[in-house]
Amino acid sequence: MVTTFTPVNCGIVPSTSYIPNATARYEDETYQSFGIPPGTFESFHIQTQTQQQPPPFKSHRNYPVVLFSPALATSRLMYTLLLQEIASNGFAVVSVDHPYDADIVEYPDGRTVLGIPQDIVTESVNVRVKDMLFLLDQMHDEKVIKTLFPLSQGNPHLLSLDRVTILGHSLGGATAAQAILVDNRFVGGINLDGGLWGPVVDQGLSSPFLLFGRSNHSHATDSSWATFWSHSRGWKLELQLAQSEHYTFSDFPVLVDALSISDEARQIIQAERIGTIGGLRAKGVITSYITATLQYFVYGQTSELLSGPSAAYPEVKCVSC
Repeated sequence: MVTTFTPVNCGIVPSTSYIPNATARYEDETYQSFGIPPGTFESFHIQTQTQQQPPPFKSHRNYPVVLFSPALATSRLMYTLLLQEIASNGFAVVSVDHPYDADIVEYPDGRTVLGIPQDIVTESVNVRVKDMLFLLDQMHDEKVIKTLFPLSQGNPHLLSLDRVTILGHSLGGATAAQAILVDNRFVGGINLDGGLWGPVVDQGLSSPFLLFGRSNHSHATDSSWATFWSHSRGWKLELQLAQSEHYTFSDFPVLVDALSISDEARQIIQAERIGTIGGLRAKGVITSYITATLQYFVYGQTSELLSGPSAAYPEVKCVSC
């Protein structure tokens, strides 16, 4: 299963469910251990506004492509708000579920595939890389593109497939690095708080790459980052986000702020999952830096965000600029 996002100004659109029913029930069970009441995800009816049908006009723009791989045991749907924001800045974004790796994958006919515990992380990364390369191959098929991107029906040149980047969170970040190593079609990549695995650690990259870690994650605390950094020859940048935890780099901070849960449950989730930076602030900071980095990868546009500390975003520390 994949989800695609393309920027389009189509006025007011209907709201749709953030996650489908079976996935909502599954996430309810998962997060009860954090103190979230049973049925929270099902009953809250989280909505998102996305135009799912072709608009009544043709788009003549073309967009660089961003592939996204989520964290281990995490649905691609838990990054919808983050990826929408990135797409709105001029990118065609495709997020991917890795069946048996994601906690749950729900298909349109109601079938579900649950995750299986992964014993060998390197093998999981290799399977994920094959998923991402298969997807990239398929995006050169006109029939596939018409299905995935409704706007392409009026614009066969909607996607700039010579400007493809790859982004990932956690194990998805490791996937991004390894995919770039084995396939030169990617012009750059971003790792959001993921440890690195596989040959890319010792070989490094010649392509540009961003490491963006949570508050206590850097090359000083992660030997895979340190080794990768020392062997990488291209443009590279390492950032660190204050007041954050591992799942700050997802929609969870925004969802927790929106859900009606007890202060005690909120504090537990903040301590173990999302930090205290706040949902909308986290989304704004993370998407600003991702967007600036992607624009540098595909257009060569430089940004002050990538050259040192920013007064607008004091939460972000440039560990290695």
